[in-house]
Amino acid sequence: MHHVSDPRFHIGPMEHLYDLVLGMVERRYDTTTRDRFAAWLGSVSPTTAHLGVMVTEMALSGTPMGERHLTLLGFGPDGEPRINFVP
Repeated sequence: MHHVSDPRFHIGPMEHLYDLVLGMVERRYDTTTRDRFAAWLGSVSPTTAHLGVMVTEMALSGTPMGERHLTLLGFGPDGEPRINFVP
């Protein structure tokens, strides 16, 4: 485990998931949206950022959550993902 003084940055497996999700966002949207999302991730607590990345990845990849699926509706003006549950 690496020690990182800034708690907004996490070195380890989540770093790879961040890269994957940012790439998925850019393929579906554009570089500007990806950059807004990345800025939002850096502005929120690590727990919120990690949850945002995991939920966005599930929505983009079609991974079910129980009997429901997550749908990525888009991103807010600050880059926050807008997620919806669908049966």
